[in-house]
Amino acid sequence: MEELTGQLVVVHPQLTTDPVSRQGQIGVIATADLKNDTISVGFGAGPLGRYSSDALLVLKNKNELYQDIMTGVKDMDAETFKDLLDINMKQERSDYGNVSGAMKIALENPEAMKRSMIFLEDYISRNQIIDVSEEVSFER
Repeated sequence: MEELTGQLVVVHPQLTTDPVSRQGQIGVIATADLKNDTISVGFGAGPLGRYSSDALLVLKNKNELYQDIMTGVKDMDAETFKDLLDINMKQERSDYGNVSGAMKIALENPEAMKRSMIFLEDYISRNQIIDVSEEVSFER
């Protein structure tokens, strides 16, 4: 699944069953089998973790997050507002360091995490990502 491979994700901090014990950690999607809802995530060292798309979190689209920040400013404390703006600014540079930094900020503030991240499952459906392994091949 090319569109997801290499994308940074966070293993949901409250995940109850995780064979590789990576709850709340940032990893990189190594492979994605959407037909079987199996996402393999690497963490640098150790074995790959295998997760369903509803166990992983990604950052919201930067434009969507900015809109949410501006419309929800009255409903959040100053620290959450500051953290969300910092996350959004880091998203302007989409390199791994900034995206990882944005995710770390979200992980440190549960309210910011709730407002800035979505489940990978939702990201896939919003972006209409299809499993390229299911593409039909045409023979001549």
